[in-house]
Amino acid sequence: MYRLIALLLSNLCVNSVFSATPIEELQRLIGQNSFSLAANSGDQFLVERPNNAKIQFLTAYAYQMDQQTDRAKELYEGLIREYPELPEPRNNLAMIYLDKGDSDKASQLLIDALNTHSSYSMAYNNLGRIYRSIASATYRQAVSESNQPVESPRIELVALSNLSLPDPPPRVTQPGISSVVNSANVQTLLIEQIKQWAKSWNNKDFPTYISYYSANHSPSFNTHIAWVEHRRNRIMRPGTINVVVSDIEISAQDENSAIINFKQVYDSANYSDKVLKQITFRRIGSTWKISDERVISAL
Repeated sequence: MYRLIALLLSNLCVNSVFSATPIEELQRLIGQNSFSLAANSGDQFLVERPNNAKIQFLTAYAYQMDQQTDRAKELYEGLIREYPELPEPRNNLAMIYLDKGDSDKASQLLIDALNTHSSYSMAYNNLGRIYRSIASATYRQAVSESNQPVESPRIELVALSNLSLPDPPPRVTQPGISSVVNSANVQTLLIEQIKQWAKSWNNKDFPTYISYYSANHSPSFNTHIAWVEHRRNRIMRPGTINVVVSDIEISAQDENSAIINFKQVYDSANYSDKVLKQITFRRIGSTWKISDERVISAL
């Protein structure tokens, strides 16, 4: 009898010492492919820890892998609202939209992920897979005159070993943007963005170049994707190009938009021009995206 009690006490002590945290438990269940159990456990953990980003992310991942994408989408979108600086939720949410056939939305989520972390290689690689898949399908359709649907590329979800989500910081009420970033700082940001936009174009860094545009930017094209492929074909043609911008000026600005005028010199083997250009930026969440681009006059 004493021996049995001692054994039970010993097991109790061992279990107490090695009791898993909620995050460790979720990682264990996901590692065993017990996605349904992980999702249900995650929801229970979130009742007590509603602001824990890691638990919320792992729970969303479990729901996604369990094919319960509506709940996964809800959790990822909550993370994006609360932690807009994190690229991982956008990366995984992009997969949900891609599976639904919405390449435009998936691409924009990956672009936004790159805007939060320009060196986030997973989003960069996934965006490249989407663009390559669309370009390949477009070529096949043009050659064969077939209307076969574009097959969605398989993009990579965040591996558990690569999670970089932080522990939740103390939540504070955020003041309005006008009290955080004054007009001068916004102007400096946008002028620098114009310079980097031109640099990416000059260097034929196409994913970075496209990342400066809003997801619905499609001048003279039916869809954003169609415009993206048109620009890809133009920019990535063989040969060097030279793009120089100067005299950048903010001509109008409010809290959510800004109009910028500047001189642009473009030179390639086949074409050269010098123009006065105007770009309109609109604030989307915490980022600024190009919503309109036009040539005002030749110089």
